[in-house]
Parts: sequence; C-alpha cells; structure tokens
Amino acid sequence: MFKQAQDPGLGEKYFKHTKRIINKDGSFNIKRTGGGIPSINAFHYLINISWTKFLLIVFAGFVCVNLLFAILYQLAGIQNLSNAVVGDGLQSFLNTFFFSVQTFATVGYGGIHPTGIFSNIIASLESMTGILSFALATGLLYGRFSKPSAKIIFSDKAIITSFKEGKALMFRVANSRDNILMEMEANTMMTYLDKSDSRYTRRYYPLKLEIKFIYFFPLPWTIVHPIDEDSPLYGKTAKDLEELEAELLIMVKGFDDSFSQHVISRSSYKFNEIDWDVKFVRAYSTDETGETIVDLEKVSETERLSENQ
Repeated sequence: MFKQAQDPGLGEKYFKHTKRIINKDGSFNIKRTGGGIPSINAFHYLINISWTKFLLIVFAGFVCVNLLFAILYQLAGIQNLSNAVVGDGLQSFLNTFFFSVQTFATVGYGGIHPTGIFSNIIASLESMTGILSFALATGLLYGRFSKPSAKIIFSDKAIITSFKEGKALMFRVANSRDNILMEMEANTMMTYLDKSDSRYTRRYYPLKLEIKFIYFFPLPWTIVHPIDEDSPLYGKTAKDLEELEAELLIMVKGFDDSFSQHVISRSSYKFNEIDWDVKFVRAYSTDETGETIVDLEKVSETERLSENQ
C-alpha cells in the first residue's frame, strides 16, 4: 500500500467530476461565493490582477470621474465657466469635460476657470479628489512594481522515461528572469480520483524526489521522481492514469536575492499532459568564449528515446 498524504487543503470529497485542481498559471481552480462586500479587498485585487486589467480599470475610473464632474459643471450652469462655449450641446459638454480633466490633474491651464460659487465648490472638491486619486494610484503602482514575484517557467509537459535501471517521472523548471534565485526546494504530490464508493474521493500521495533541494538555480532544473515499488505510479500505464484522472501537483519555492524574500510558484500536470518514452533535450550550451547559454525555448523540448535507451 502506497503512503498516502493528508489532505493538503484542497479537499477530498466531491459529488461529481471536477476540473484540474491547480491551473497551469498556478492559480487554484476554486471560486468563492456568498462572502458579500466585506470579503472584497480592493487593494489585494488591484495588486494581483494583470497589468492589462489594472490599466483598463485606471483608465475607466479616470474617464468616469471626469464625466461625473463634467455633468456637475453642466448642472451648475455652463455660464459659470468663463470662456466655455454656451449653446452648442456637444462642444459645451466637451469644454466641461476637458476642464474637469485639467482640474482633476491640477494642471490649470487657465483658458477656462470657474466664476460662480457652485462651480468653484465643485472645482475644489474635484481638486481634492484628484490629489487623493493620484496618491492612491501611485501607491498601487509602487506596490505592483515592488511585489516580489517569481517567473519560473515549467515545461509544457511532464514525462515518464527510462531512468537508471527503471523509469522516472520528470518535469523541468527554469528561471526566465535575470534575477538570482537560490535555495530552491521542490515539493510534488500525485492525486487520484477514487471512484470506489458513491462519491468521488481525492487521494493524495507524496512523491519522493531524487533531488528536492538545490543551492543555486542559474540553469534549468530537471526534477526527477524515481518510479520504484514505493511510488504511487509503480505499475501504472497511461490508460490507468486517465481512468484515475491523475494530476501532478507541484510547488517550487526559493529565495529571491533581489528582494531578499522567498518566492513561490505552483503548477500541475494532468494525466493527458504526461508524455511517455521521451527525454528532454538539453536546454543550455557553451559558446566559443566559454560562457554558458540557456535557451528557454528548449525547456519543453523533448525527443523520442532510441531503441537502445
């Protein structure tokens, strides 16, 4: 009987088939509902979303705020903004909108300026809103740039191949950035779907690695799990893994010398993302000057084993 691990926090009981547990980008395939507004943390959301979404949200917020203040200037009376066009609906609104942009950004070109009491009050509120908004945006930008993150890439597929006198499960990781990572540690776990009763039950099995810790990480690292009699993969075929809906769960962590903090990357391989009887192509070489060149495009490259291997 293979050694079974305790539930790592991903759950064991399922009522039906589920998607992969960990997505390829390291996120968990879990959605939360029912938390309500108190569970929403805007700072964490804006720090962790992609740059594209972040910039779109900032741009949309900028436009919406200025549209709101442009409407307020219109309601206060366009005649209370000197040099603004009165009468032409579109041109009049554009004048109030661009005056709002200048006030919000505290630029103040002076071409248009408020004269009425209500327009001055609105302009004052908008100036304060602009100062606070830019301070908030600056903090978010700094937080996004200063947040330590690893750009560890994983091979597209894991492989099961010949190793010493038997076979082994392997996958490859590499640091795609120029920063220095060290004291790297890898932890892997295989999960199967147990269909022996009326409910689907996840079983978790830790995988023993030939080397799970390395001091330095300048080159691609091939992580190897020897498939021996103590391995949950022992005697399994590709069809067996498909029937069990097997998934390899991976966590790699290390120390980032640039930020002096630990960084963590996660990924997984489903049963259909495991190739058999292939080997990884070497992803680095030495040039004529003696310098080692790492080719990140070869991290996932494999070739078929020859008959004598």
